[in-house]
Amino acid sequence: MKIRLLLILATAFFAGQSIAQKYIIDPGHSSVQIQVERFGVVDVVGRFKDVSGSINYDAGDNSKTTADAVIKVDSYDANNTGGEDAVKSKAFLDAATYPEISFKSKSVSSNGGANVLIGDLTIHGVTKEVQLPFTIKGPLLDLPTRKQSIAANASLMINRQDYGIAFDRSLPNGIKIVSDDVKITLVILAIAE
Repeated sequence: MKIRLLLILATAFFAGQSIAQKYIIDPGHSSVQIQVERFGVVDVVGRFKDVSGSINYDAGDNSKTTADAVIKVDSYDANNTGGEDAVKSKAFLDAATYPEISFKSKSVSSNGGANVLIGDLTIHGVTKEVQLPFTIKGPLLDLPTRKQSIAANASLMINRQDYGIAFDRSLPNGIKIVSDDVKITLVILAIAE
């Protein structure tokens, strides 16, 4: 009788515990976009097509969320060959020397009701701690794979100069040819491992 009572209590205890599930980023259904102002007039939007990594997520406790991702710089696409080549060149991301952009989370905080992933972002060989506000939908069944999936959305603004991307030419009126501010937007689908 004692053993049975202990088993019931242990089952109740562990049933109440939340467990994080590991989800693998699906590159075919994920997008990492950058947006930067060009000539002080228009925002140029491009995306990296090759993103990999994982998200550990517990629907019952966002504080257990972790993320780890790698983006291949050479996968940048802006529907403009000249612009793509410029972004990959030594003047900007220098894909030959720094072929990857990476993010590794360290903790989660809550800021005004929003969840914020705190972690290290490495671009152009420079690592800086960033705060990445995020939302997650799911888990829901992914019909093609018949596995659970989540959708993660996040965005942040960085200053490219902070990462050693020092291209600094201006127009005669003083407006920068390429703004220092770069908006990064992530729309990620991840499938349960």
